[in-house]
Amino acid sequence: MASLSKAAVIWTVVVAGVLSIIGCESGGSSSQPKPAHEAPQGPATGVTASHADTRDSETAEGPEEAVVYEGLVAGKNTILGTNKIKYRVLILREVDEQTAVNGRQRDLERLAVASNGAWYEVSREQFDLIRRGQRVKAASTNEQLDMRPPVRLAQTVDIVQEPEGRFHFNFLDDVITGTVRSLDANARRIELDVSAWVNRDKRGAIEDIGHVIGMSIDEETELLDEQERKLELSSIKTGDKLNVVPAGGSYQYNRDGGQQPLRADKVTRLEQTRKEKLRRLIAQGPGGIHTVLMDQAGSDASQQWDELAAQVPGALYGGYSAIEYREGDAVDYKLELGLDRLPVYLVFDRDDLLFRTESVKELQRWFNLRASEQR
Repeated sequence: MASLSKAAVIWTVVVAGVLSIIGCESGGSSSQPKPAHEAPQGPATGVTASHADTRDSETAEGPEEAVVYEGLVAGKNTILGTNKIKYRVLILREVDEQTAVNGRQRDLERLAVASNGAWYEVSREQFDLIRRGQRVKAASTNEQLDMRPPVRLAQTVDIVQEPEGRFHFNFLDDVITGTVRSLDANARRIELDVSAWVNRDKRGAIEDIGHVIGMSIDEETELLDEQERKLELSSIKTGDKLNVVPAGGSYQYNRDGGQQPLRADKVTRLEQTRKEKLRRLIAQGPGGIHTVLMDQAGSDASQQWDELAAQVPGALYGGYSAIEYREGDAVDYKLELGLDRLPVYLVFDRDDLLFRTESVKELQRWFNLRASEQR
């Protein structure tokens, strides 16, 4: 296991840039793509990479005419093959950027079935460059490895446009932004985590200190959603993101503690991006990976953690957490991640979910295979 721990900390670093592998015409069966065995030089500004067959077999059939599909990346994941990790990206044509970036996986997979979208198996190198919201062209023989939703083998993937990134959130000095940590509707009091707002002007490393304030809601407080529709306090849930206009127009936060309770003139519940919803799960540490054991609230996870630490020490590098799933919270992890059963082991990078399994043995094999790719 010592060799696993050492290998597990070595991660491939890919220089950010536009991946240009093969010149493709616009997608659809009416296009005239070049055969898959022809590989002309890409644009001078691009980064050219080759793609090895991602099937378990070591040999492939002879060259076939490629079909080019253009769309937006709407998901990434990995699965275990016979002797390797298979890397997949979900590409959809009939989807807008916001849905591709923030949609729930099962909703997007249903859209793939209805609109000729598919998961495409790609190389590890391509997988590391691709992210949600990018516009890509995938060249494939159109052979389906699975049906619902379709899974196809990508011969090449050409990233043609980066996401516009219209979902960036700007903090305001005179409006407090925080996430509901707990609430007591009878006492009309909310405990608000304002750590991101407190650290809004900081750059570089930020102290791992949580900043929480108490907020009172009185009869004069306006409760609204982003469309300015009135809300009842009972509709606010743990995990909701709120904008708060303090009474009197200002509030003095004392990071050393002892600040006065916050009275709110106006509270607006905000929509959250997928990345915000998964902020407790995605990787933050130096290893670029985060292992999560998710189970029902009130469950004792000590036995699973003991088993994990003994059999998969590589999973502990970069951070690990036990997260309780609670029905009724603002973020429903089962819906967001397409989970059927709990407990489950989840592995995240800094953007999204990489791998899920209910078996510690499968988790161990995933980490072993991942480590062997670095050797």
